[in-house]
Amino acid sequence: MIAAVAAFVLIIVVGVGVAVTLLLSSRTEPATAPPDTTITEEPAAPSAPPQNESDSDSDGSGDSDASGIEATLQAKIDEYKRLRDSGALWESIPDNDFNRTAVSAFLYLLTDMKVATLWGADEAQAQEYEERMAMLEERLLAQQPLGDDIKISLEDKVFTYDGETGEGGYTDR
Repeated sequence: MIAAVAAFVLIIVVGVGVAVTLLLSSRTEPATAPPDTTITEEPAAPSAPPQNESDSDSDGSGDSDASGIEATLQAKIDEYKRLRDSGALWESIPDNDFNRTAVSAFLYLLTDMKVATLWGADEAQAQEYEERMAMLEERLLAQQPLGDDIKISLEDKVFTYDGETGEGGYTDR
């Protein structure tokens, strides 16, 4: 009789243990399913807020609005790369090491501002970037130091620029 009771208790304990395990695992599966769904839907969300016509500046050019500053900076980067590569820039300023270094620094600074817009830029930030771009371009064309120090480590070279003296350039690592 004791053996029968022990067997009965063992069957109940094992049965309850299996039932509890199945119950817990069935509760865990639905809880993990929604995050998977959420993760797969996340990349489909727009990366930037929709552009609103009321955000543009009064002349309608869109150059100083928050949504257009990235395009404005990219257009200036493309313009100076084209002028440099075609040689037309060297008709405005002398083609020498000082100016070539300054053009590289100018392009790096504009690229830095453009990349910063990926995290968003409000109207005030967009205006600041546009003013800074104009100031940097003015200094570049006047052959003056740009005012910001730069040190960029590339794969096999390092670019440095002293914003106070305009000295710098590429050096091997």
